[in-house]
Amino acid sequence: MSFNEDSSASGHDEPWIQWFCGLKGHEMFCEVERSYIEDGFNLYGLRACVSNFSDCMDLILDRIGPDDSDDSHLTQSACTLYGLIHARYIITAHGLDAMYNKYANKDFMTCPLVQCGGQPVLPVGLKDEMGADTVKIFCPKCNQVYHPPPTRSRGGNASGVDGAAFGTTFPHLFLMTFSNLVPDPLPAESAYVPRVFGFRVHKSARQRNGLVSVSSDATAASQQQHVQQVQQQQIQQLAAALPQPIDDVIVVADDDDHEDDAAAKAASRSASGKRKSATDSTNGDAGGNAAANAVDATIKRRRRNQSSS
Repeated sequence: MSFNEDSSASGHDEPWIQWFCGLKGHEMFCEVERSYIEDGFNLYGLRACVSNFSDCMDLILDRIGPDDSDDSHLTQSACTLYGLIHARYIITAHGLDAMYNKYANKDFMTCPLVQCGGQPVLPVGLKDEMGADTVKIFCPKCNQVYHPPPTRSRGGNASGVDGAAFGTTFPHLFLMTFSNLVPDPLPAESAYVPRVFGFRVHKSARQRNGLVSVSSDATAASQQQHVQQVQQQQIQQLAAALPQPIDDVIVVADDDDHEDDAAAKAASRSASGKRKSATDSTNGDAGGNAAANAVDATIKRRRRNQSSS
């Protein structure tokens, strides 16, 4: 957490928290209640985050005067500690109420997107660790994150404020708590459409990367074609390196195979004919025996009739 060189804590009579929140670029901060800071449970784990933790607490709680702590390093550590405490406080019930009033007054500024129509924004940190990134603003209408513009009223700039002082949770928990503040999303037809003389600009006309992609695609195609040519040349070279007698052997082997196939087919037909002849002869013998038996039965029947008469 940084502060300007003209914002020294010495020489002021107001409480340290009020002085800190009144600095240029600190308009997004709310004043943390003294009772919350004095509760050791709320400060669990913060002692290892700053040096001279006890001295910083004494400075924040006005236990020592600003003239007694004319140390820039101590003031810097106190600002860092207050930022970490602030990130925890604004997600409590009292902290959300305090930030609600600032949101209603548009102390966090408005969305820079024209289509949002001056939608109030909320501060957000992209990281929860100190020194990782600066504070950003989140618009609940377009759901986008932007860099905060400089404040005009005090001439300060919130870009130097650490994002960990607000954390990644606050804006979303705030909108979940005060659901009546959630605006309607941007309609699809509100998107800006570039036009030239009234005609829509095609995407390919304003995408410089498209030329790069086309050239890269052409390069990849030429490389692939070159690889195919090299492979074809290698195949031709291997084919030319093969000895000629191998083809003759292959041809002869093919002829022998054809002759063997023809002989096998002829043998199969002959075997089939023999099986058919045997079947026919067997059927003929069976038919002749049946006829002879029928004649014998007829003769015997006539003889019995004659003897009976």
